[in-house]
Order: sequence, then C-alpha cells, then structure tokens
Amino acid sequence: MPTDGSAPAPNDPRLMIERRALRLGIGITAVFLIAMWFQWTLAYLAPIFLPFLLQAGRPFRLAEAIELLVAILVVMLVSYALSALSRQLPLLYALVLIPMLFLTFRSLFRGGPVMVILMVLVGLVLPPLIVKISHDLAWDVSASFFWNIGLCLVATYVLYVLFPRMPGEPESKPRPVLPPADANAHAATLAVIVGGYNLVYLSLDWHNAHTPLYLVVFASSLALSRTTQTSIGILAANVVGGLVAVVMFELTAAAPNFFFLAALTLPVMIVFARAVVSDAPWAPLASFAMTVVLLIFGPSIGPTDSDTGFENMAYRLFELGIAAIVAVAAVFVLEALRPAAKPTAQ
Repeated sequence: MPTDGSAPAPNDPRLMIERRALRLGIGITAVFLIAMWFQWTLAYLAPIFLPFLLQAGRPFRLAEAIELLVAILVVMLVSYALSALSRQLPLLYALVLIPMLFLTFRSLFRGGPVMVILMVLVGLVLPPLIVKISHDLAWDVSASFFWNIGLCLVATYVLYVLFPRMPGEPESKPRPVLPPADANAHAATLAVIVGGYNLVYLSLDWHNAHTPLYLVVFASSLALSRTTQTSIGILAANVVGGLVAVVMFELTAAAPNFFFLAALTLPVMIVFARAVVSDAPWAPLASFAMTVVLLIFGPSIGPTDSDTGFENMAYRLFELGIAAIVAVAAVFVLEALRPAAKPTAQ
C-alpha cells in the first residue's frame, strides 16, 4: 500500500482485471438487455459475439467496422442464396457442404479472421435448415447476424469510452497458426463431423436447428484451443451454466419485471466476466459457462416467443449438451490425428 497518499499504480494487475471484468460484464449485460427488449430474430445470440470483438483490445475503427459489417452482409446474402439451393437442389448442396466447411475451417487454422469465419460457418449450416420452414424466416435469420454484430460493434465503442484501455493492459494473445498439413487434417475432420451432422438433420427433415448452430459455435471455439483438457471441461461448463440459467429463470419467473431482470443479470455476468479475464487455467471454461447461460436463459424469457418456459429451457440445455458432446468428440479425433500429421508437416 502506498505510504505517500498517491493513487494506485495505473498498471496494477488487480485494477486491470477489475477494469476488464467491468468492461466485459457490463457490456454483455447491456447487449443482452437490449436484445431482450427488442426481441428481433435470434436476438438472444447477440451478447455471445461481444467477447470476440473485445479481444481486439481497442474499439474498432470506423473503416474496420464497416469492412466487417460488409463482409458479414455478403456472407449472409450468399448463405441465403445457398439455402435456396439446398431446397431446390438438395443433392448438390450435400456434395458442396463438406468441401466448403473444409475450406472455412482451414482458413480458421491458418489465421483467418475469426468473426467472419464464424459467420461463414453459421451461414453454411443454419439457413439451409431454416428454409425448410420458411424462406422469410431464413431471411430473418440471416439478417439477424448483421444486426447482432452491428449492435456489438457499437457496444465495444461505448465500452472503451466508459472503460478506456489502461497503460500496460495485456494485449490479446495471437492465435497459433498451424502448418498446412496439420490445418488440412484438422479441417477435414471438423468438416466431416459438422457437415455430416447437418446432413443428417436435413435427411431426417428435422426442423430444430439449434443443435447444429451450437455445434458450430462450440467446434469453432474448441478448434482454437485444441486441448483435450479444455474439451472435457466444456461438459462441466455446460452443467454449471445450465444450473445458473435454471436459477436465473426461476427467480425471473417469480418476479417478471425488466428492472429485476437487469438487477439479476448484471452481477451474474460480472462474476463470470471476472473469471473469464483472470489468468486462471479454467478461464476458458468460465467463458463457455457464460455462453451457456446466455443461450439457455435468453430464449426462455423472451416475451414474444410462444415457446418459452421451463420445458423449453430444459430442451435447450439438452441441445447444448448434445452439441458439446459432439464437439468434444471432434477434438478427441483431432488429438488422435495430431501425431500422424506432424511428420507430414516437416
């Protein structure tokens, strides 16, 4: 403790963690509450994209934000056209899906932009499933990602104004770039698992597209970590996140008030955010648990969704569990292939 009455050092690690936790926790809460208030299509997904954007360590420049939004708009327009192709020429879609997933995952492993790649993966998987219900709904789903990312971009700017970057605040860790041979092997495995799961959904004419969507999100995140220990921990994170979501749902059901919702969500998200920004080895698991809370709790309290309530929340928890199990199995396959891929890369 300083003896001269001076303020704490601006590069105090504890102060940095608190600043980053407030930035992340308040940001996710604000985006979540806006999504719950306006309830556009798939609005509940908006807050899960904010941590990806905050990883830049600074607000996006105007040119960068416009570039990202244009890229996402192009991706979503192409994915909507692809969804029409999947309905009219399902065999052609089945033939091109896995090669397109392979190229996308390969770009991820070779250092491509995470947010754009995630949108490409979602575009390849989700609209072709939604179009079986309605073309209009498929369009709304595709457009929703543009609005979700746009909201998060605005939120990042506001957050860095309210909680500016501190001197000495650590830079985001660069993603490892795999050698071409390893990238090919890993991308091929994930493409077969994710694409095969999606084709099963299409062939069985299932209309619930949540599990393939969650699988894409989990597979992308696990692909970036590529560690078996983290993969196993994802299952535990699903349980923790599910339990927190259940408690939050029960409290909200007892007091269905928007101000109570805000008062409940903020401390929960700050607690999770503080765990996420810490240097603890389980910090990635806290991020997954926080995502699970948002994915389960948000749809269960949507005021305009006729399929809300505890049964719907429990079913979404089941969907997330299935997606996590499949994604973890994919990482185990990747780990098994890794020794064989290394000699090839030399």
